[in-house]
Amino acid sequence: AGSDLASLRTRAVRDGDEFVVNGQKVWTSGAHDADFLLTFVRTDPDVPKHKGISALIIPTSTEGVVCRPFADIASQDNLDFNEVFFTDVRVPAENLVGGLNQGWTVANGSLGHERTMMWVMLADRIDNLMADCRPRTEVERDRFASTIIDYHALRAIGSAALARAARGEVDTASVSVLKLLGSEAEMRAAELTLKTAGIDGLRHPVTERYQHMNPDEYFASRFERYTRGIAATIAGGTSEIQRNIIAQKVLGLPRG
Repeated sequence: AGSDLASLRTRAVRDGDEFVVNGQKVWTSGAHDADFLLTFVRTDPDVPKHKGISALIIPTSTEGVVCRPFADIASQDNLDFNEVFFTDVRVPAENLVGGLNQGWTVANGSLGHERTMMWVMLADRIDNLMADCRPRTEVERDRFASTIIDYHALRAIGSAALARAARGEVDTASVSVLKLLGSEAEMRAAELTLKTAGIDGLRHPVTERYQHMNPDEYFASRFERYTRGIAATIAGGTSEIQRNIIAQKVLGLPRG
């Protein structure tokens, strides 16, 4: 289904005390290392797409579940993403999360918490990127300063969002603002460090801060981090989706 999560086609059909799941997922991070998958499935194809989705917890050891990790452009050695195949996978009905056909509510709650926490990772990445950045021209220094401002703004907004989440207040619109700001800021920071590094951007980081790290523990070059910066605007909900949510729920603009 890609970014249009509600269009998912993996089916789960009730059979007594079990669901039988058939379908395929892609871009599942860490599935090959996971013991369980929170899986969103189509349980009612005859109702509007948002209303026919359910959430199931599926053990990866279940017969019929196949996880295939694959490399991405950022690193041929970093097998994080997976294709996951479900072939006549039998899942106990007690593994249903949130009730039958209530998966969209579960998905929104899960994404809300993910986006609330994502800024911590994004801010850390921006901080790491800036540690490797050595601006040499006035233009580069101005862009560097703007990125540092982005970083501190992200931390301030993110801290407030975490405080609200701790009180059980997860607001979809505010976390969309946070996710949009964070991912766009990381992309700009990654682009800036790559440009200021020139050809060195294709080499391993050499700052003392990272000398103790194994290449498997940190992205090997600024180019890899640049590609990760672009990916940040897609993972967890694209920037376009976040802008749509903000337009509708914050600005009150109509759909379409």
